[in-house]
Amino acid sequence: MRFPAWSSRAIATVSIIGLIILRNFAAHAQPSLKLGDSCQLTQSAQACASLAKASPKPASGLWAAIAVSGTTLVAGVAHGQSSESAAEKLAIAKCAAMGAKDCAVTTWIQGSCVGFAGSMLSVGSASMTFAGYGKGSDRAAAESQAIASCKGGPQIHCTINVTSCAGDNPAYASPLPLPSGGQPGSIDPNWVGTWELNPYGPDGGRWVMQIGANGTYEVHSEALDATPSNVGTFSAKNGSYTVHATNISWDDTGTYTFQPPGTMVATGKLGTGTWTKIARDDK
Repeated sequence: MRFPAWSSRAIATVSIIGLIILRNFAAHAQPSLKLGDSCQLTQSAQACASLAKASPKPASGLWAAIAVSGTTLVAGVAHGQSSESAAEKLAIAKCAAMGAKDCAVTTWIQGSCVGFAGSMLSVGSASMTFAGYGKGSDRAAAESQAIASCKGGPQIHCTINVTSCAGDNPAYASPLPLPSGGQPGSIDPNWVGTWELNPYGPDGGRWVMQIGANGTYEVHSEALDATPSNVGTFSAKNGSYTVHATNISWDDTGTYTFQPPGTMVATGKLGTGTWTKIARDDK
């Protein structure tokens, strides 16, 4: 597949609740992020200047990998890498950076998605770990396979630790920090959490949005599509929402419908989008 450039169709699909930016801003957007983007919360200005540029390769030419510590279930994830070797080395390095001593590559894939599910059971002073790994054409398929392969009896409740797709932007590792401020209590509890949207298909990279109970939001693209990030304040009650970005010129209001257990359909200035919740809170 080809990573799409900005178009009126793409904007209409994904720009609800302040996801991206106004039409005139998008039309003049540069291929790199600007100072003030949410990238600045975690990285230097110099590092951020090179993020989110268009990929020289389609997703089919990129790799993802997961490395896991067998004793602690700490996981390191790599995506958007140009070779299997690069993806494996980066996954191990990320796992080791979190303090794990026994990191090993458990699964890898080219052009699609990988997932890891795990569970830890305490038995007296000892603990037992259970893990399952999956591959699939999208995150849902990889997660389903990972859960199915994580077995250990009826008392073992495996949960998804991480999923990653080859086409994800390697500059980002969700979740990023939320900004401060906002109005606590101004959020419908159903909105609080981390959400994803897959605007370019199952292996084209996702967009991730976090909404905090403190009335703030952060949204960024993990696709290699040159999409700027934005942060700001968010309120939502009784089927209506309001967004105000603090790092770009963007305000929006609209309506939403929550579909249990974790789907939100929201309509704003530029169209309707369907979001899937991938974490229950903003931590």
